[in-house]
Amino acid sequence: MTKSKITVWGAPGSGKTTFLAALNVAMARSELDWAFVAKNEESGIWLTTMTDQLVNREFPQPTTAVEELQYLLIGPPRTRRKGLFRRTAITEQTRVDLSLIDMPGGTFGGRSSRSTEVLNSSDGLLFLFDPIRESASGDSFDYFHGVITDLAHQAMASEPLGRLPHRLAVCITKFDDARVLSIAEQLGLVTTNPSDFYNRPSVDDARELFARLCDVSASGNGGMLLRMIDRFFQPQRVRFFATSTIGFHIRSGQTTFDWEDFQNVVPTEDGDRIRGAVQPINVLEPILWLVDENVSRR
Repeated sequence: MTKSKITVWGAPGSGKTTFLAALNVAMARSELDWAFVAKNEESGIWLTTMTDQLVNREFPQPTTAVEELQYLLIGPPRTRRKGLFRRTAITEQTRVDLSLIDMPGGTFGGRSSRSTEVLNSSDGLLFLFDPIRESASGDSFDYFHGVITDLAHQAMASEPLGRLPHRLAVCITKFDDARVLSIAEQLGLVTTNPSDFYNRPSVDDARELFARLCDVSASGNGGMLLRMIDRFFQPQRVRFFATSTIGFHIRSGQTTFDWEDFQNVVPTEDGDRIRGAVQPINVLEPILWLVDENVSRR
């Protein structure tokens, strides 16, 4: 069984807890042949609780303590060759030991040894970037550069390419928000997937969208995020995704995406509430991208 560890990382309030809950929903909705199961009681209880809240149209509460959650991804069979001369084809079930470490965002702001240790021991890093929060607070860079600097100090000295060896998935969250979708439209990046029944919008170049959204950071520091990513990571090991944990609103009986009525969040006196069914966008995909690299290189 191939082992892989992925760390979910981002500023406080960037949606790490909701992302992990949405992963279970995305697995259930996907037609891909993957199963997502807990390896212990604590992880199972957490997954059930957070998933129940999300499908019942409530956002899970942010994480207040380090959570190391142990799961098993069971995927389709893979064929590999064994032996040097008479190479025999062996078909095995894909089984990935997956640790999802959801750390409170504040942990990464203090350049703690714990945060560096967690990231350094991971095969894949999943960085959540909330553009709505960044436009108001502008502190994503604060929760990025210190940790990366410390991580680079430990990991890059022995790397022949002078870059971190980790695989990095950068997830632009809240693609369902009208403000994010509008910027993607203005850049000419919006397209539709012909295989999608509802013709929902998607993004051709998520890296370009990330760069533009960083430019509207409240602090003016967001633009340095992409430059640090390019400087510290190997380009072939970085991929950008436009994601949404809840997806667009689709009315019951609706057969196509409605550009006049797609917001899936409504404000209430008790805070934002999810309006309709949760249909995550690009939540499963970055995980499988990270996992597939870790499977193929071992």
